[in-house]
Amino acid sequence: INVKDGDLLTTLRDSFRSILQLEDISAILVPQHLTAKNVVMPTLVTDPEQLNGTDPLAPVFPLNAAKIVSRLTRKPMGAKVAVVLRPCEIRAFVELVKLKQGRIEEVVLVGIDCLGAFKNGDYIEIVGKKEEKFTSRFYKDALSGKNLTIEGFGLAPACKACENPIPNNADILIGLFGVDTDNHVLIQARTPKGEALYDSLDLFDTEEPPERSAAVESVFTERTVHLGKMLSETN
Repeated sequence: INVKDGDLLTTLRDSFRSILQLEDISAILVPQHLTAKNVVMPTLVTDPEQLNGTDPLAPVFPLNAAKIVSRLTRKPMGAKVAVVLRPCEIRAFVELVKLKQGRIEEVVLVGIDCLGAFKNGDYIEIVGKKEEKFTSRFYKDALSGKNLTIEGFGLAPACKACENPIPNNADILIGLFGVDTDNHVLIQARTPKGEALYDSLDLFDTEEPPERSAAVESVFTERTVHLGKMLSETN
């Protein structure tokens, strides 16, 4: 997807709007800024015009959205829903499906490379200081490899040690690592269900950026080292 005017967040919102406008998609579950101050929560949206508050890159998630998707899909919905989840949320939902606590037939899993998140209280403290365009600053720093300590707060320990920041088990993958996000976003169909959605969108085909594999490997190595340190400190 071409990123218009270097605005990645608006480009993602427009992409979700395009998905919701598809004839066979009746709703989309996305992280959304609510009217309550500094709150980003998974929100089920049926009107494309109500996606202006969507923020899938906000470095916070107050709850695991897999639980919401599980409740939503326990019984047949009679409609198809797209759900935008972090890689860890997709893994959790897949496990709930295995336990018969959710159904995957009417769900299209849209996963985004995860840049990590702060503890909920820390995020509120940071954003409560009225830092403008916080999400944009965060994702640009994260993708450029800068230190993500902000106002004295660092990423949550679980995120620093997560070895699976890529949503490989999604139907549609939105890639950020190793991609020039000032100009493009990588979209990959990973399943037949994802291919059907991909073919319905106005996208252009291209090769995966050669820098992506190295960038993903770098993130994996960094987090593996951090996980090793955490385990050694625990022991």
